[in-house]
Amino acid sequence: MHPDSGQGRVAVAVVTGAGRGIGAGLAAALSARGHHLVVTDVDAEAARATAEALDGPATAMPLDVRDASAHRAVALAAADLGDVTVWVNNAGVLSTAPAWEASDEDVAATFEINTIGLVHGCRAAVSVMRRGDVLNVVSLSGLGPTPGFATYGASKAAALSYSQALDIELAAARRPVRVRALCPDVVDTSLVSNVAHRPSAALLFTGTRLLSVDEVVDAGMGMLGSRRALRTVPAWRAALQRTSAALPGMARVAVPFVARLGERRRLSR
Repeated sequence: MHPDSGQGRVAVAVVTGAGRGIGAGLAAALSARGHHLVVTDVDAEAARATAEALDGPATAMPLDVRDASAHRAVALAAADLGDVTVWVNNAGVLSTAPAWEASDEDVAATFEINTIGLVHGCRAAVSVMRRGDVLNVVSLSGLGPTPGFATYGASKAAALSYSQALDIELAAARRPVRVRALCPDVVDTSLVSNVAHRPSAALLFTGTRLLSVDEVVDAGMGMLGSRRALRTVPAWRAALQRTSAALPGMARVAVPFVARLGERRRLSR
């Protein structure tokens, strides 16, 4: 049975960056709930592989999230399949380097994908959704300073601010579309393994362990249909990030010390 769309039609879910990792996990979880999945990724073959692995009906579409018109095309195609009740903006890139060494290309791609891409996705989702949830996968790094990840953290902070403002605007307009922001700590995915060799990635390894994809998927799925607009995983790490933001003088002393601990753990992997 498909979940009730409220209109007697098939309920459709769109997931961006669903070729692997968290996006693929969320697509599988939503498919298990009975949604028709629209699986998108900049890597068309990866999107197709995810779609083919799902138990339920799925449509794979290539999507470069930097392209606003491509988002609109996905939204219209999804709306043709049924009622879009879930839209997940998951696509993202992870860059790590001292702020002054970040390349022009990395800075541009980080903001265009992590921030502008999420904004485009939200706008496309709202244009076709009558009701339901927009789930934005953000990051704990958007809550406070993350040395080595200045560009990445700033892109996620902007994405979080946009998500929260949009949720408030939709509520004020009495539109039954909720925007949910999920902020996980470091997740054991290829995004992390691809930068783990860099000394600037030290803060990735300051926690007790990396989160699993399943943990993040469970947290995100739990937000759908709930009143919870923001969830951090784990909460204690979020508290540290917020403290660093609120007490920059203390953070200037403490964060480099913590980063040295992370560097030792990174080298011991």
